[in-house]
Amino acid sequence: MDEKTINKARALYYGLFSSLFAFVLEEDRFENIEQTIEILLQNPIDEDSKKALENMDSIIKVKGKKFLADEYDNIFYDLNSDPVPTTASFYEEDRDDGKKRLLMVNYVLQSQYRRDTQKYTDLEDDMGFILSFMQKLITDESNGDEKAGVLEREIFKVVLNNFVDEFIENVYMHEYSAFYQEVSLLFKIFIEFERIFLGINKPKEREKSIKDKDISIADAEALRRMENKRKKSEEIQECIIEAGGDVEDEV
Repeated sequence: MDEKTINKARALYYGLFSSLFAFVLEEDRFENIEQTIEILLQNPIDEDSKKALENMDSIIKVKGKKFLADEYDNIFYDLNSDPVPTTASFYEEDRDDGKKRLLMVNYVLQSQYRRDTQKYTDLEDDMGFILSFMQKLITDESNGDEKAGVLEREIFKVVLNNFVDEFIENVYMHEYSAFYQEVSLLFKIFIEFERIFLGINKPKEREKSIKDKDISIADAEALRRMENKRKKSEEIQECIIEAGGDVEDEV
């Protein structure tokens, strides 16, 4: 598979994750997810990614997009359910609108794009915005824009790579995560692929406060819990089955 074909697939993945993680006001924000999943299933990264995509597709067909929207709100915005932080600044500084946001603003200013404040209420270092921006840069790179390729790699190395693993684990372990468990598994596999493709190593685990250590999960324990929760999720899905971004110069 040549690099241009790989970049088209990468852009599709970034577009899918952007749709699933970005907070946008459009009611049809999940409209094209099923179609994207079907395309990605034609050439999955590996067997685990294929299974995650199939499970995502199955949940959507059984429960519908309203279920996705409700689960999204429960995971990311319901203050009663310990919402998952979504900004790079929060993961590195324990607060939003920090240094990573300024860095992302600078990256955006180096491109032809600007944040569409009418569409994206979240800041430039929010996961959803970063993923959408990456999709645009990869598409531009595929069309011959070498500067976009350099910028895309820099953003992954300096911003996304440093907090994405913790974000993925938080999404997977959230009490309301069902569909998003499958999303997080797929996202983890994709990020591992990106590191290999871009030649960027996984960063060392960040220094955590004593409070963070008390509530964190060791890697081995996290894997065990993730596997147990996945099996439980699959059992629930089996029971259910038996029973029954348009932007030009803005991102």
